[in-house]
Amino acid sequence: MAKFKTKARTLDLLGRQQIAGIPTAINELFKNSYDAYADNVDVDYFRVNKLFILRDNGIGMTKDDFESRWLTLGTDSKVINSKIASPPIDKSKPFRPITGEKGIGRLAIASVGSQVLILTRAKSINNHNKIVAAFINWEIFELPNINLDDITIPVKEFEILPTIEQIESMKQEVIDSLSLLVNKNEIDREPAEKIIKTIQKFKVDCLTLNKTLIDVNSDENKGFSLSRDNSGTHFYIQPVNENLNDDIDGDKKRNIATKIEKMLLGFTNTMTPNHPKPQIITAFRDYKSDDGTYSNLFDKDNFFIPEDFTFVDHHIQGEFDKYGQFSGKVKIFQENEFDHKIIWNGNSYRETQCGAFSINFAYIQGLLKQSIIDAENHNRIFAKADKYGGLYLYKDNIRILPYGDSDFDWLDIEKNRSKKASVYFFSFRRMFGVIDLKQDINFELKEKAGREGFIENKAYRQLRSILKNFFEQLAVDFFREDGGPKSKVWAEKRAEREAHYEALKKHEKRAKARKDKFQKSLNNFFDDLKNDVFARHVEKIIASLENDLNSLSYISDSEELTNAILNLEISARSQLSEYIEKIRIPIPRGFTISKDTRKDFEAYGLEFALLESGIFKDAFNKIDIYIEDISHDLHVEISKRKRLEQAVDAISTQAYQIATITERETKQALAEVSKNVAHVASELMIGLEDKIKEIKDSFKSLNINNSDDFDLVDKRKELENEILNEKNRATEIFDSITKQLQNVYFQKDNNEQIVTSDQMYDSISEELDELRERVQADIELSQLGLAVGVIHHEFSSTVKSIRSSIQDLKVWAEVNEKLEHVYKNIKINFEHLDGYLTLFTPLNRRLYRNREHIKANDIKVFLTDLFGARFERHNIQLKSTKGFSKSTLYGFRSTFYPVFVNLIDNAIYWLNESNVAEKIIRLHADDQGFYISNNGVEISPKDVEKIFELGFSRKSNGRGMGLHISREVLQSENYELYLLESPREGSSVTFKIMKKD
Repeated sequence: MAKFKTKARTLDLLGRQQIAGIPTAINELFKNSYDAYADNVDVDYFRVNKLFILRDNGIGMTKDDFESRWLTLGTDSKVINSKIASPPIDKSKPFRPITGEKGIGRLAIASVGSQVLILTRAKSINNHNKIVAAFINWEIFELPNINLDDITIPVKEFEILPTIEQIESMKQEVIDSLSLLVNKNEIDREPAEKIIKTIQKFKVDCLTLNKTLIDVNSDENKGFSLSRDNSGTHFYIQPVNENLNDDIDGDKKRNIATKIEKMLLGFTNTMTPNHPKPQIITAFRDYKSDDGTYSNLFDKDNFFIPEDFTFVDHHIQGEFDKYGQFSGKVKIFQENEFDHKIIWNGNSYRETQCGAFSINFAYIQGLLKQSIIDAENHNRIFAKADKYGGLYLYKDNIRILPYGDSDFDWLDIEKNRSKKASVYFFSFRRMFGVIDLKQDINFELKEKAGREGFIENKAYRQLRSILKNFFEQLAVDFFREDGGPKSKVWAEKRAEREAHYEALKKHEKRAKARKDKFQKSLNNFFDDLKNDVFARHVEKIIASLENDLNSLSYISDSEELTNAILNLEISARSQLSEYIEKIRIPIPRGFTISKDTRKDFEAYGLEFALLESGIFKDAFNKIDIYIEDISHDLHVEISKRKRLEQAVDAISTQAYQIATITERETKQALAEVSKNVAHVASELMIGLEDKIKEIKDSFKSLNINNSDDFDLVDKRKELENEILNEKNRATEIFDSITKQLQNVYFQKDNNEQIVTSDQMYDSISEELDELRERVQADIELSQLGLAVGVIHHEFSSTVKSIRSSIQDLKVWAEVNEKLEHVYKNIKINFEHLDGYLTLFTPLNRRLYRNREHIKANDIKVFLTDLFGARFERHNIQLKSTKGFSKSTLYGFRSTFYPVFVNLIDNAIYWLNESNVAEKIIRLHADDQGFYISNNGVEISPKDVEKIFELGFSRKSNGRGMGLHISREVLQSENYELYLLESPREGSSVTFKIMKKD
């Protein structure tokens, strides 16, 4: 009797060659971890070593489980009604439906790399289970002419993780088995030797890796350690298939999702609001170099999160019953919500084989001008959807591949849209959401062996047909201009958004021109202030007056001389007044200004007030003095009343002229608005009149009496609707114009000052802009805090080791003077790093530090050591006074040192930007505080307070964090940091650190 024989190549054909690619293989391994009741499954990929490690903390396997289940193809135990016992389950956790029944998912490992070391320990309650270790080289299964039972797979048991020597022993077993097959002439020597070289290159130190790899041990999750009380399975794969790098990196020139992202993101549903708690968490760390740094490929912020559903235009959620009929809610532009049903008659209203399921997805309009989402969030969601958008399909909250990949157009959504976008509204790249299936309901939907979607049986064809009908009918009902009654909501709102967007763009364009002009005026003012332009112009006016007065000595007639002097006085005063008005910058109207610009304007106000009370007031006083002097010298008596009358007449004339021009502009604007309103009103009324005439004219072509099919009611309704539509269009525009005109009002405040709607609008807009800036700053700070939190988490794991090493070094430093200086610097820098981390972490996480009396001279020595090379390179001198050298500070070194470091670092930068021949940084102290000065570039008056704001910097590529953090950290220690209005002698900038009272 003949029997089937199984060749070793069968394993390769069923495994590696069945799996679509490495991402699919990894997904399959994730599913195996889920079936093993793991809470976590992590991947660590070390590119330099070509080592891929996958660890889970599931129930693991005993030696018997490993040999009878894992090493057995097509395991029957996962098949319903199998006589073989089902796989072990973790009774302490909710039951998990099995995700695979083929028993070949483990063969996916061969797609990742050519050989693997497997370590597993089974969860035990009463008995202690050992670690089971096995070593497999998959290349052996590609060899022709050998059977499966010819291949040796060493399986060993250990109390603890195997050593390098024990792993080498397992490798040697495989090498010896290959040599035996060569000697028996069952395989050729050349391919065998090639495989042996690959085996010899397998270098994995499990004990060391177990100490260095990131763990997830917490109160909720046990870690990955395979210690006596833990269970789980680890795969060490080396060398890794070279295609994995390409699958991770993708096409860097295009902003599209990589294969890894497409297939592995969203392994469980964490995107929809109120999603079920994931039963397993995945992680993938990509170590591109050997310095310990890595990229987290599954960063949750990159993928969709529940909060994203609040930043969409439309939201559709509902259930498909067992007959394929949809019932749910459709929310259009986040305002109008409809209870909606969509009928499917593809199965003649009989029960479907695919079963009932649910859907929940969000959609954004492709164009910002058609969307209700603000520009920032629209761009953010649009970028996500463009990269990861699609309809993800989950069975029992575990993703089914390749659904969700926008390139897999299984519902012909993109195909139909390419035909006619106005008819087929939806696009995978504008939506994100899920289809939820359940194994006990949708069991007829079965995955293909290669995990390339469902087998195309009747159940799958029904599922496709139901969903294709759903999207086509949904577009007709809601998202088509000539669609059903509910589609009017979408069409009208979209048109409203477009009109609003265009109006806003026009307003922003006009406002931008005004804003640019305003900013330019501010910049010119501060430039002129810095260059003494105002003083020189005033001097020019006064000098001209003086020259003109001195030339009057030839006039002999007393009255003529008096008039000439008065005319020169009026002329000089007018020139001065006109110049003051010329450089005066009016309060911004009709546009909003940023927080920074507002501070610039406030700084301008202070400086302008100083000019008015300074050089301008002095100039007017000089005019009075010159007039009195010339009157005295020429023996002319000028009536003070006459001087006063002429001065008032001159300023009155000037004021009247300016007000007249403004009045003329206001009336012209009013006339222009009136003209435009009248023109629009006329057009609308003409349009309505023409429509009525057109309809009445159409009566002559109606064949009413001679037609049996003529329906009077329908025709009357049709004609009425045409007239009413035109009427509604006109009245809507009239209402809009009326509201705009009604919003133009004037109201006096408590000081009898007139406040206009324009001012109120500007105030509200400015407040809105400020709130947006604050939100953005808060977001950036939150992201920074999260990032530093991660840094602190990773840093804290090495803190004890660093501190212990510093203590060890201290012992040596005490007996070795040469090491003492090194020890102090290391200790201070360590505290320095801790000090910066402490700014962003809770106070109870502070590392152990002590307050102490700090000699100012120690700070100088530290600064000299730190910046000595830069001082020398840039020819900068660091000088200190005796007062500084004798002073002390009390507190943490790691509080004050970073502040001095930041101030000196800034000073070096701005000294290099200056043109001074001798660059000097001076340190001084007295009873009032500490002074850090330099003679570099001066700080502009408008920047005096802004330099302490987070994010403000005049440096190229500056982050604007140093001074802000320095001030904050000093305030926490009851100190102040500020800029002196008048720098210390010989300096252009002086910062002061002072103890608060």
